[in-house]
Amino acid sequence: MFELNNKFPEYYRFHGRRISKKISVANNNLIKNKFEQYSIDREVINLLDNKKNNLDLSLNNNFKKVIIEVGFGNGEFLIHNAITNPNFLYIGSEVYINGLAKVLKFITQFNIDNIKLCGLNFSYLLKSIKSETIDEIIVINPDPWPKKRHNKRRLLSHKNLVLMKKKLKKRGKIFISTDSKNYFDDIKLIVNNEKQFDKVIFECMSNLDNMYGISKYQRKAISIKKEIYKIEITHN
Repeated sequence: MFELNNKFPEYYRFHGRRISKKISVANNNLIKNKFEQYSIDREVINLLDNKKNNLDLSLNNNFKKVIIEVGFGNGEFLIHNAITNPNFLYIGSEVYINGLAKVLKFITQFNIDNIKLCGLNFSYLLKSIKSETIDEIIVINPDPWPKKRHNKRRLLSHKNLVLMKKKLKKRGKIFISTDSKNYFDDIKLIVNNEKQFDKVIFECMSNLDNMYGISKYQRKAISIKKEIYKIEITHN
């Protein structure tokens, strides 16, 4: 991955921190020696660099569903789902090196074959995917970039939301959660102003929702009494 990052920095460019102040030697070596074996980065880069339009998700031939989790953090939800649903393929998209290393360690330790990793800026992964090939896209509490001058850095822009919808199979779903009311309202405005988003749910989550409290960032927000909002978009 480090070699690809050095060779194709534009595909890895991201506003924010990609690595913590300290990464262990073991995790550093894991990324260097094992990441490409379990990632789709090189395939995506080759397709985009050669001006091809579609990523050949031939990986999904033996799987009932293909699910992308964007910004999986420390990977707890991604790992839980992969164990629970061995017949589903999970593509974990994350720019944070420490999170990639944690999931990679799990994959190699337990010989998991239904997780593929992507360390690229998510917009490039989106561009490379064939339309109507993904069953679910999950985005749990993305960075809200709360300062108004930083809003343009938000992952869930109009462009990305439209692209995400196009990648869904019929009856496919996008699930988004956030503890930022401002971010929630902005997404709601984008979706309500875009006619192709035909079946959408906007609501404040209750503690009975099975997606409530599923990540460290959600639990942190809940601990200080913040509401968790969700958006569910279905491709009819």
